[in-house]
Amino acid sequence: MDALRSAWEFVLAGGPVMWPLLALSLWLWALVLYKFLWLARVRREGLEPGQALESLLSGQAPDIVGPRSAALAHFLGAGSHAPQSDVRLWEAAVRRQGPRLWRHVDTILMLAAVAPLLGLLGTVSGMIDTFAVIGEYGTGNAQAMAGGIREALITTETGLLVAIPGLFAGYVLRRQARKLQQGLLSFAAAVQSWLRSRQEAAC
Repeated sequence: MDALRSAWEFVLAGGPVMWPLLALSLWLWALVLYKFLWLARVRREGLEPGQALESLLSGQAPDIVGPRSAALAHFLGAGSHAPQSDVRLWEAAVRRQGPRLWRHVDTILMLAAVAPLLGLLGTVSGMIDTFAVIGEYGTGNAQAMAGGIREALITTETGLLVAIPGLFAGYVLRRQARKLQQGLLSFAAAVQSWLRSRQEAAC
């Protein structure tokens, strides 16, 4: 209870800017957690080109969740098509999966960049309150001045506490997404090579 009371007093002392900062922090870390879990599941997909070729020959997509199997399912879902159009359809299916790997990463980095700006807004607000006290009472009312200074420092600290780990998480997610995208492109190239050989054989 004491910890909750102290946290509540800390938020109140930070002034009105603390509320959008808290909302931004919850939004940021909800996205980070979701994206980490989603990318971890994708890394376990394990669909290899050999399995993809078996699926292409059988006409049935594998029961695996991830961008590789999703591209394969989209390709097979296009219906029966001539070998001459297979390569174009496969490229389109793979392109549809690329944005899924990067979804929310830019939003996470944007929220992390906005957090210290909100903290700076709170700093300015607190300093305005401090100068208002000085203008009305002079420098004799130290307690009233301390309230504005405390608001300025708390919002600055909170903004940095949100931004620094948020930026770190965003860059880690971006690196993981880039690595998975490279794996998807390698997988796509292997399947595409088989489709091209099939296309040439049909000519």
